[in-house]
Amino acid sequence: MFASMEIGRIAGIPIYLDMMFVLVLLFFTYPYFTAGNTQAVSAGFVIIVGILISILLHELGHAFAGRPFKAHVSRIELMGLGGVAHFERSLPRSVFARSVISLAGPAVNLGLWFAFDALAGQAEMAGQWMVVTPLLELAWVNKVLLFFNLLPAYPLDGGHTLDAWLGRLLGSEWSVRIIACLGIACAAWLAYISLPSNLYLLFVALSVAMTNWQKLQGLGRWHRW
Repeated sequence: MFASMEIGRIAGIPIYLDMMFVLVLLFFTYPYFTAGNTQAVSAGFVIIVGILISILLHELGHAFAGRPFKAHVSRIELMGLGGVAHFERSLPRSVFARSVISLAGPAVNLGLWFAFDALAGQAEMAGQWMVVTPLLELAWVNKVLLFFNLLPAYPLDGGHTLDAWLGRLLGSEWSVRIIACLGIACAAWLAYISLPSNLYLLFVALSVAMTNWQKLQGLGRWHRW
């Protein structure tokens, strides 16, 4: 178990940071800190802070999108596999409300992707080469976060959005079956592209597979028509 500590509050929402999250960030940025020059170390620090802020803003997107629908977040956790916004109770039954709340996080990453990309372009034109690389890296990170979170799998935002719509059309049981099967297929694809050396992505794939398999197991046997 890794220690988790409260690092502050934003709009009354406690923010908790798991030390595993810090270790993951250091794992991805260690080439910058071992390059042997201060510019690379500075770039690595900017990337770590930028990723942390990007994931935090993603979760705050969910939190603020939920407030008009009286869906309040009790806390936000930043963990090794990303962030989680814990809602005080189940989300509203409204398909529109659930879609807005679920898609608010990826929408934040979309905005950050374009913002970091535009800032990198401005820095390049100004000849500020020190900041171009970290800004491009952060643009790429938010692009990955956007598309990853839109995958039709639990517990991702794409899965929850699809669940809202399929649940209305087919009922909750069939919605879970369809999305869980899609989630296992997504996990298999993630595992495939992680080979042979991306162990972190493989770990993410296994986590997604387990979550969706548990969803299927929770429904029990298939019912015959």
